[in-house]
Amino acid sequence: MNIVVIGAGRGLGAVLVQELRKRGHTVEAGYHRLPETADNSLSEYLMDVMDEKSLIDAADAIRQSAGKVDAVVDVAGILLDSDRTCTLMDEPEEDLMRQLDVNAIGIVRAFRAFYPVLSGGGRFLAVTSEGGSFSLAGSLFPGYSVSKTAANKYVQVLRETIRKEDVDIFAIHPGRMNTGMGRTTAQIEPEEAAAGISDILEGKIPVDTDRHWFIDYLGRPMPL
Repeated sequence: MNIVVIGAGRGLGAVLVQELRKRGHTVEAGYHRLPETADNSLSEYLMDVMDEKSLIDAADAIRQSAGKVDAVVDVAGILLDSDRTCTLMDEPEEDLMRQLDVNAIGIVRAFRAFYPVLSGGGRFLAVTSEGGSFSLAGSLFPGYSVSKTAANKYVQVLRETIRKEDVDIFAIHPGRMNTGMGRTTAQIEPEEAAAGISDILEGKIPVDTDRHWFIDYLGRPMPL
């Protein structure tokens, strides 16, 4: 399979790229900032989800070099330091807006950019979070959790906008991972999440996305 991973610079994204390549897939890796060691032969691209042009340019380059892709996984996301310590009453507005921009609107930008190379049977996976579920009430990580709720809603609206036969769109909760973002609440290593997501992409974990479009990394339905 030819798979695009957006947010490949660290955490789950970096581990997912490694896992998919180990399984023999062709992976186009997207970075918020290209590393100094970026290697064109490894299909590494600038893909900043706050910069639609960078996404469109990357999608065009991939289309020219590889044609269509089978799947796009948007892992890009942020949890700002202020969101760990502030409540919704005192977190800076610019931090709330930035998390919404990256974690939610970024999904829309990514989908729009890569739709031309996905249409006709591809898959688009947006990595969101259980933190976006209304059923999990709480005041922690206010900007992050609200942005992930918005992300889930964007996925739902995209599913109503685009026919499943054209692109199958769904959201995935990767688990509470031992990464820089989630270390304080970690339950699993990112390698476990990457293996599960890879199994979903390969069809080893079947997912009925007609019934369950918000799932976890093991394919289990998540509450909204």
